[in-house]
Amino acid sequence: MTASLICPACGQAFLSMQHAMEGVAQCPHCAHSGPRSQFGTHGQTAGLMPVRRRVAQSQQAADFPVPGQAVPPPMAMQPAQPTVWPGVPQVAAAMPPPSVARATLQPSQALMPVGEPPPPGDFTIPQPSGGSGWRHAFIMLAFCVVCGAAVWVWWDHANAPGAVLARQTTAAVPQPSVVEIRAAPPLPKAADAAPKFPPPDMDAIAADAKALVTELFAADTPERRAACIHDAAKHAAEIEATLGPAAQAKIELRMLARIPGIPLTLPGGEPAPLFKLATSRCPNGALVRLVMGVDGKRRIHWPLLIETHHGMLGAFLKQGGDVAAWFHVAMRPSHGLDIPADMRAKYLTFDAQTSATSDPHFVACVERDTPLGRFLDRESEWGKVYVSRLLVRHLDIKSEASCMLVVDCEGAPER
Repeated sequence: MTASLICPACGQAFLSMQHAMEGVAQCPHCAHSGPRSQFGTHGQTAGLMPVRRRVAQSQQAADFPVPGQAVPPPMAMQPAQPTVWPGVPQVAAAMPPPSVARATLQPSQALMPVGEPPPPGDFTIPQPSGGSGWRHAFIMLAFCVVCGAAVWVWWDHANAPGAVLARQTTAAVPQPSVVEIRAAPPLPKAADAAPKFPPPDMDAIAADAKALVTELFAADTPERRAACIHDAAKHAAEIEATLGPAAQAKIELRMLARIPGIPLTLPGGEPAPLFKLATSRCPNGALVRLVMGVDGKRRIHWPLLIETHHGMLGAFLKQGGDVAAWFHVAMRPSHGLDIPADMRAKYLTFDAQTSATSDPHFVACVERDTPLGRFLDRESEWGKVYVSRLLVRHLDIKSEASCMLVVDCEGAPER
């Protein structure tokens, strides 16, 4: 329940939940606070109605004067003097009294008798709780602990034996000037480097090969046959002995097809497309390669064609002996599974091919710990086919295929 109280300072009425006389009440209009018994109620001002009426009549006379009648002077109201109560701090008593005149009060404000002190009463002002102070102290204590721990860690690290010794050594021994040495950028790998040669025009090369082979076997004069062969003057006698009228038997053309993949020359790495040429004397197919001449025209490379067509390498290896000879072969790196296992660490091996098929099959062996072995190992890559001219001789070892020892490679640097 609420109670209607009247402020002794400003005379305003307000509602309050405070009923105990020893409690403290505060006026919401002028902020005056004091004991609950100091504030009046409507019941205490019931006998002050005449005063209120007189004040109201005087106020009305002052506001609406009657003609011919003297206007009584307004009744000056003295502000209520603050009362000092025993046991009450002087803060409330020292507050300056509000300058409120009785003439300017509302009717509800005039109900409080002027100069009549409220009934005395003792009260105590509750002290503020000390919880916030303990919280602030705890925060400051935690902050001091964290700062102390950080300072202790820094001091322990700065005064460690290793750090002190390093500072002493640095101070005692002058440090030489440091020269920045930058490593050279790594060389691009073979796969990342730009290709040395542009990719070949396979359509044009295939068309030239078909035209040259057809003309070579259809030619009826040495001039026409020479026009199809690269460096024909050097091989004129052999050309006429194979394809001319003096040949033992006429060779008939059976098939010309391109071999998949693009082999490379070794050394050099120039693309060298190969074609399979099947004739009446070479059913397995000889190897055909075109070479660009000084006049910019492609022609047939005669040594590769005649050696693979007649199987000259196989016939040479069957003779045995220590005699070496030069031959054109197509070869690719291998694991050397055809030779004994105890000899694979000694030789670098290649599968050599002298026909368009894998028959006959030869194994070219190069000693690893030689300049030629290191050169071929550096210049060749796994999985690629190469066309090269090798100086070989028969290698007499136990193997599942005919073996030859590579003595030299055309184009290799001098040793």
